[in-house]
Amino acid sequence: MKKSILIALIITMTISIIGCDSLLYIEPRQSIDAKTALTNAQSIASATHAVYARLRESQLYGRDLLAIPDILADNTINTLAGNRLVREWNNEIGAHINIWQQSYYGINQINLILEAIDKFGGDEAFKNNQRGQNLFLRALFYHNLIRTYAYDPTAIIQKQNNGGVPILKNGVTSVNEVQLLGRESIENVYKYIYNDLEESYRLLAKSKNNAPFFATQGAVAALFSRIALYNGDYNKVIEEAEKAISSNIAKFPDKNSLENSWRTGVHPESFFEIPFSSGDNMGSNESLRAAYMTRTTINSTKAASHGNIVMSEELRSSYDPQDLRLAFVQKGLGANKSRYEINKFASKNGVPNLDNVPVIRYAEIVLNLSEAYAKNKQWKQANEQLNKIRLRANLTSVSLEGEALLNEILNQRRIEFAFEGHRFYDLKRFGKDIHKNSLTIPFSDPRILSRIPVREIEINRNLKQNFGY
Repeated sequence: MKKSILIALIITMTISIIGCDSLLYIEPRQSIDAKTALTNAQSIASATHAVYARLRESQLYGRDLLAIPDILADNTINTLAGNRLVREWNNEIGAHINIWQQSYYGINQINLILEAIDKFGGDEAFKNNQRGQNLFLRALFYHNLIRTYAYDPTAIIQKQNNGGVPILKNGVTSVNEVQLLGRESIENVYKYIYNDLEESYRLLAKSKNNAPFFATQGAVAALFSRIALYNGDYNKVIEEAEKAISSNIAKFPDKNSLENSWRTGVHPESFFEIPFSSGDNMGSNESLRAAYMTRTTINSTKAASHGNIVMSEELRSSYDPQDLRLAFVQKGLGANKSRYEINKFASKNGVPNLDNVPVIRYAEIVLNLSEAYAKNKQWKQANEQLNKIRLRANLTSVSLEGEALLNEILNQRRIEFAFEGHRFYDLKRFGKDIHKNSLTIPFSDPRILSRIPVREIEINRNLKQNFGY
């Protein structure tokens, strides 16, 4: 008997509980039955930590949500070393960003926690804090799902549009509770995410969570600015970006500190960052460092891993020779001695493969503002924000309008966030074709959207597969 992911997860559903008191390192090491777990403050907080820990899975921010969006787009070359992520680089049918299972696991965990919080009779401030964190996490999961498996509101081919993603509103712990849901409209999914973020922001008003590893008002507003940008809601982008900046959760290093910002254990630009500790080491096969670099550190002289994802010639040529961000680009070793690698994840925490992952950086908020102003035809404000990025990178300022301005914003996003998982999603929400050395994927191609797992479609007649699969 075939089971969908959503049914299979219920059969074995547990909530991971941690025994570690550290707010920096979230290490779930044991599990107990979900029905009995969430009955006191400690278990609720531990279950929330376990949701954060899920983000470190290799299919999520452990590797794939950063590496594969650049691989699917035009930023990379796959050297074929180790035969990893080759199908994704070739944009083969079905080889895409596959986050369905881990995302819905996380969402169901969150729903169970939220229901437990509602029933819990403890301190109101504690309940508000825990609820606010989980709503932030649920919004993050849902937005990653919808931008992967559905069109963005800014670029939709209506005749190929089969909707958004299912919205699971209740936690389930048994097969009898499972509902075989269809896809909500894209509009409804965004409304749901907006509601989660608005409530999260309100609930976290007095939060003293350990930023940037846990949700804060600054992190919520930063995420909201991203999601509003994908939604084409440009006034909202500006509103939320300004709230994020005024939170003082993150800093914007100047040109003298730009390189060092990627050499410190915690990135100063992070509104939200995922920490990795010793128990999370994925080794030289699955980690970001191993995928991006042949070196163990920037100064290594011996090749230590395949480094099969390197910079495309087109991306490398888009850098101005004076661009300070070239500090993050260096020739590889061994088979990669003539190729350019990104060294943003070069064992900056002192141990290979344990670099923290910045999910939302200050630079993104600046470029979100620039794009929103440009879309509103507020050219002066758009250039002011864009030039913050350019001047910090040691480039001259510009004064652009219209399509030229939007193209430069997109170009700066490409360079600023190289190998951070933005490029494919940026091209997609602009409705642009993907041009590689020997391959073009038109925006109308089915491969622009990820395939919903086949087993989900087979078990659930209410769930419609994406066009062309």
